Amino acid sequence: MTVLGRYYEGVIADAAALDLPFNALPGQDQSAFVRSNIPAWACTSDLAATSSGVAIGTRIWLRKGDLITNIAFVAGNTAENTPTHRAHALYDPDGALLAQTADTLTAAWAVNTAKKLALATPQVIKKDGFYIVATTTTATTTVNTLIGCAPIVTAAAAVGGKSPGFTFGSGLDGVFPATTGSQTAVAKCPIAIVS
Repeated sequence: MTVLGRYYEGVIADAAALDLPFNALPGQDQSAFVRSNIPAWACTSDLAATSSGVAIGTRIWLRKGDLITNIAFVAGNTAENTPTHRAHALYDPDGALLAQTADTLTAAWAVNTAKKLALATPQVIKKDGFYIVATTTTATTTVNTLIGCAPIVTAAAAVGGKSPGFTFGSGLDGVFPATTGSQTAVAKCPIAIVS
């Protein structure tokens, strides 16, 4: 008898088809490690920018043993104006900082392009769960928009879940806090890709 399904803690190999919610990036080499929080086809919105120096976070399912070296977000149709700080970060499911990237300072981020940054210290995931990836930009006038989806914030709360997108912190200037602290749910879920 055969039992189909996903065995998170077992010794049975996972079927590649069941990874689609986590690796739905057309054209991506499926033998290479990559995970995304939402599939590429769900990226239907140019999300309004956060305030300068504020982080926007989203949840991404990671598996025990995953090695996270890079984080990428995708800029939308609005470019930043005179950036002074930018970084990405990885937090555990409870909101404790695991690692962040170097501050890219004044390096430009072109519209409609991915900004892939390396974590200062690669992280091996210790247990399955919804981890948090975040990005923050400090700019003189305008922070870039991000590509993603715009879920209804109250939908997750209605079933006892957590918002897929949220903001936290202020005045970060390229340095993430040790914990996310208070998370403000927003109708913004940027696509995040880890590799």
